[in-house]
Amino acid sequence: MWLHFFGSAILIIFAGMQLTRNAEKISNAFNMSTAWAGALLLPLATSLPELVVSRRAVIIGSPDLAGGNIYGSILFNLVLIALIDLLQGAGPLTARRKRGFIVSALFCVVIISFSSLAILLSLPYRIGWVGIDSLFILLIFLLGSSAIVRLEKKPARTERENESSPKNELAGAILRFSLAALVIIFAGSVLTDAADAIARETGLSQTLVGSIFVAVSTSLPELVTVTTAVRLGLVEMAVANVFGANFFNVLLLFFTDIFYRRGLLLSSLSPDILIVALMGVILTAVALLGFIFPLRRHYFRLGITSILIMGGYMLTLVFLLYL
Repeated sequence: MWLHFFGSAILIIFAGMQLTRNAEKISNAFNMSTAWAGALLLPLATSLPELVVSRRAVIIGSPDLAGGNIYGSILFNLVLIALIDLLQGAGPLTARRKRGFIVSALFCVVIISFSSLAILLSLPYRIGWVGIDSLFILLIFLLGSSAIVRLEKKPARTERENESSPKNELAGAILRFSLAALVIIFAGSVLTDAADAIARETGLSQTLVGSIFVAVSTSLPELVTVTTAVRLGLVEMAVANVFGANFFNVLLLFFTDIFYRRGLLLSSLSPDILIVALMGVILTAVALLGFIFPLRRHYFRLGITSILIMGGYMLTLVFLLYL
């Protein structure tokens, strides 16, 4: 099972590299900024492992594995802000104040907070077999996405600029992007079954396995795309991908609830998951405040915001390990 686990992770890494290279071409063709590509386009593919894993987890009757995977991925993605800070060069990352980052982070705080409250209240209301709390998550996502699209749309291009982006180049980028996404879907399915077997064999809780092992593995596309984006000089895309992926990850609770036929998903999650969810709210708020009130001081090439995020993540791991 460990071989299947790590083999799937390696496939996800290579697929993630292709996603970043082609996301920029697609965003340029549609006259959108790289921040839009990071916030909305890349998460459609980089969050596929979380979707596949969460769907598979509830089908096999492991809702805590699904919830741990989603919220654990949110926490791990926030740690990538520190990685971007380390790789991007001089000065702390939060000194790059950009309205798009602030809006994306704000919607992340709202949607993660709402989902945490829904887990805490365990509301019994539903439409069909889907919880009404999941439907509100979908509504928040749609409102946030429309705001980001309006914010990140570029001015209209001239005819000459449009001619410089041939249709066959766009088609090739979309094809490569789609193939990489399919690889991620396949690898994510294998990885889920391997993680569930590891949890049973080791006796570890599904919340712990989902929040650490599975979450880190399913976040490999974000890790690869963020690293590739920074090396290509697309720092805005890298940061936007972190918040965009987290925004999309919470939406996965809605899709996972559709596949969960044994009750309401958010009401079925263990209270232990609230630790991970609430820390996701706190660390996202820390990142948000860092962009609103940037601090210039940094230590070992890391800004204070990045250091706080890393410290919060490590503290969460300690809590989970000793629950």
